[in-house]
Amino acid sequence: MVYKIKIKIENCQNIKNLRKFIALHNIKLILFAETHGYLNEIPVQRKIIQNTKPDLFLYEMLEENKILNNKKAQTFFNELDNKDFSVISTYKELKPTIRLASKFNLPIIGCDIKNMCQKDKNWLKKKFSREESRELIKKRALRQSKIIHQYTKKGIVFASLGAYHLRKGSITTSNLKEKKFIIVYPSFGGKETFLIPANTKEKVDSYVVRLRK
Repeated sequence: MVYKIKIKIENCQNIKNLRKFIALHNIKLILFAETHGYLNEIPVQRKIIQNTKPDLFLYEMLEENKILNNKKAQTFFNELDNKDFSVISTYKELKPTIRLASKFNLPIIGCDIKNMCQKDKNWLKKKFSREESRELIKKRALRQSKIIHQYTKKGIVFASLGAYHLRKGSITTSNLKEKKFIIVYPSFGGKETFLIPANTKEKVDSYVVRLRK
């Protein structure tokens, strides 16, 4: 399914005006709330990138790695799909996003912690206490906001992070030094939510683009 994109920004009537709006308001950051494969979000990301023309692509799932040119991207594509990229993911899961960045000749940089703070695959069976979960999220979120700020100094950044990290009041967004940015997120039944509900594919009606200050 290809989702509709709804622009809900004052004085920016449609997606074709996004680039002009970003330049006019000196916006350096576009945050994309991704669902880690639950939704077919690559076409939406492609459309946003086409109409904003960022200079850099930050990607949570790439963790602490960087793919700065097409040669490095090809090396990544040559890895077996079922090979583990980290204890969290396989190469297959990351390839569509790396391919997207490569298509636009964008350097793609990880903006999270290696293995997302997990020691091994046993994290899938472990029951974390509330305090442990909060500490893990805090460590990751602080790194995310730090890396984002590091690269917005170099140009316009398109950053794809898990939707939960981009909710209002999250550690990631609260620690951003960029006080205004574009945010793109899936709309479930017309409501703004950054917690992905059950039966996701049945409830998503569009992706919304907003200016957040």
